[in-house]
Amino acid sequence: MTYDLVLGAAAAEFTLHGFAGTNLADITARTGLTKGALYGHFSSKADLAGELTRSFEAAWAGALATAADEAEENGAALPALRGLLLGLARRAFEDVPFTAGLRLVMDAARAEGKVPTPLGELCAVVALLVRKGQEEGSVRTTHPADRLARLVVALLVGAPAVVTATDTAGPTELVSEVWDILEPALSGFHAG
Repeated sequence: MTYDLVLGAAAAEFTLHGFAGTNLADITARTGLTKGALYGHFSSKADLAGELTRSFEAAWAGALATAADEAEENGAALPALRGLLLGLARRAFEDVPFTAGLRLVMDAARAEGKVPTPLGELCAVVALLVRKGQEEGSVRTTHPADRLARLVVALLVGAPAVVTATDTAGPTELVSEVWDILEPALSGFHAG
């Protein structure tokens, strides 16, 4: 129970302040525990960040694999793509440990001047789903799959930037609403 408490407090701090802006004193203050209790589970701030990062990477990989498998098994690329986007949006904006892991990975990549690996992985899977949709006829072939994948990933990544404090819907709802507009434009099936 203490382990989960500490990890949850660390996730909240990393989500708000990133790795550099988080310190162990703030994490212990959030938990109400002593530093000794914290060190009983994690040896350092880097150890906490590593655990959140590993958990995030496993969840991210699982979500991408599930979407690819679903499209392959069911032959329905657009529903698999919608499910992937909404599932990732929900986790990224509502699941604090997931969000913390995502921020830690993204910040580390930016600090190294690299494209964050999760975005590259997401683009690859989205492009795969778009190509699958193009092959099955459910997605138009007007634009290359890689270009459409970057557009779809930009939708997901940009959602929090356009949600204001006065909006009644959050980023997850915005992703859903924008997808509902985008999907018919991508669709290869048109009435009359």
